[in-house]
Amino acid sequence: MSKKLLCTFLFLFLLIFNCSWVAAAEPELQGETAALIDAKTGRLLYGKDAHKRMYPASTTKVLTALVALERANLSDVVTVGPNAINSGGTRIWLPEGEQLTLEELLFALMLNSANDAGVAIAEHVAGSVESFAQISNLAAKKIGAVDTHFTNPHGMPEENHYSTAYDLALIGRKAMENEDFRRIVSTVHHEIPRSDPEAQKYLFNHNKLLWSTVYGYKGATGLKTGYTSQAGQCIIASAKRDDRELIAVVLRTEGVNLWSDAAKLLDYGFDNYENQQLIEKDKVMTSLPVIYGKENVKLVAGEDYIYTFTRENPEDLQISFDVPESTLAPVDKGEVLGAIVISKGQEEIARINLMSDHQVDRDYLAIIKSALYWVLPIVLLLLWLKWRIGVALRRRRRLARRKKYEEASRYNDIDTY
Repeated sequence: MSKKLLCTFLFLFLLIFNCSWVAAAEPELQGETAALIDAKTGRLLYGKDAHKRMYPASTTKVLTALVALERANLSDVVTVGPNAINSGGTRIWLPEGEQLTLEELLFALMLNSANDAGVAIAEHVAGSVESFAQISNLAAKKIGAVDTHFTNPHGMPEENHYSTAYDLALIGRKAMENEDFRRIVSTVHHEIPRSDPEAQKYLFNHNKLLWSTVYGYKGATGLKTGYTSQAGQCIIASAKRDDRELIAVVLRTEGVNLWSDAAKLLDYGFDNYENQQLIEKDKVMTSLPVIYGKENVKLVAGEDYIYTFTRENPEDLQISFDVPESTLAPVDKGEVLGAIVISKGQEEIARINLMSDHQVDRDYLAIIKSALYWVLPIVLLLLWLKWRIGVALRRRRRLARRKKYEEASRYNDIDTY
């Protein structure tokens, strides 16, 4: 091999190796904490102090909007109370008594980040800001955001108002499952009706990832920015490519780093991870004998299961079944009879229900046959025992009569003598 050809091979090898190393390198972020999750699987793909408690600023409003959508109707007419105007921070200056639909207030909340809209929404849904905070905290725990505690609906800094990058990613993921929420946060501009002709009607989305020619991100779908002096610049960002959507969170960064940090996280997730469907809902996975049933029952997966793999060196997962040796008739369609267990080494990472794909009725002929199989030998045994006992009793009676006769004969012989 010539020296020139050898050098060419060496160069290509180093180039490929170097590119693969760069692709796997974690992003360098300016933000104090960050998290990146896959929206479909919920897997944490990257974390930088992801569980550190931080001030969330207006990213709080994601949970506020989600709770409102779950507990009220978009067409609800909301009458603004006296507390909204005193909310502080960014506002659209809602006066007491003004009426807007919940949908219009949600646009103001999520696009213009209006704190007064947050207060009006909270009071409409729960009666007070305090009651709404309690509902929000319960909703956060249900989502899995266990390190989140909110005291208000807008994110203005208070000592006990905190969350984490990871929790906010979970909240963002849950919120994006709601189609109304998704529609609102992906809207760039919106106009709301106001009774005062001088009042702010035109709303523009603060999230530059959606629309900026400089900071925009291809495939951006949302979600929410935030800022206070205590929290710094914050963002929950989402983007979609093909059938994958990622949720990125950056807390306490500065200036344009907000957009570059979010973009770096999203690029890292799309470049280095991919989703694969391991389990298909309703697909037959195994079968189970049914005692006293007319047939065996087929077991199907109760849900789809998709796992986010690293593109390089994907994890080795094991799939096994946790099912009994048999079940007893009757079996209802959809009855849970076992589970598919997905493991990574010794760690169980998922458990999917195995359910019957059809109904299996009792086979009464089989029950009779089974009864005869077990009962007939017992009956024959009992009859044989009865016969043996009868024989023994008759023999004993004969012996007793003979003995009695012999004794009587002996007495008669004595009398005769």
